[in-house]
Amino acid sequence: MPRLLKRLETMARGEESVALERLTREIGAQGHAPLLMVVAALMILPIGMIPGIGGALGAVVALIGLQMLLGRTGVWMPAFLGRRRIPAARVRSLCERMRPAAEWLRRHLHPRWESLSGGALSLSVIAAILIVLGGSLLVLGVIPVATPLVGVPVAFFAFGLLGRDGVVVAAGYVLIVVVLVGLWFLRGTTG
Repeated sequence: MPRLLKRLETMARGEESVALERLTREIGAQGHAPLLMVVAALMILPIGMIPGIGGALGAVVALIGLQMLLGRTGVWMPAFLGRRRIPAARVRSLCERMRPAAEWLRRHLHPRWESLSGGALSLSVIAAILIVLGGSLLVLGVIPVATPLVGVPVAFFAFGLLGRDGVVVAAGYVLIVVVLVGLWFLRGTTG
């Protein structure tokens, strides 16, 4: 994880913006979890509340879920989505902010309850959840707080998959219920 952050910082150095396709290609080379983790972090940070970005990040989450469901190891992205650009300063800032968390996670995530973090059934359920949550942001992304709210369980799934830690994946499942209740209340206040 710390090495991935270093590579991303190097990629964004001297650039004004970074295409989403380039970012996913760099991260996706290590599988779905690191890319999912970075996308979740972008969702949780204020960048996820910028109009249009929440829907684009949701689409990436849904694509990751679909590719997990299909059993693909790399990440494919349609050209129209891959051309979307993220300010390079935001990528560098994200890497800087994630560094302490990455070090903490490296020390604290442990392989346990691996049927939740690597079992075929759990991975299929997580993939389906990612498709639904990501797809919902295409509509709910206009509600500023919806993107960070959805990003939290996505982050737990990413960390759990990355560290093969089923306890963290289980926490992600619990957070799905919390998010659904939160989105239900948001729907009621905006309607």
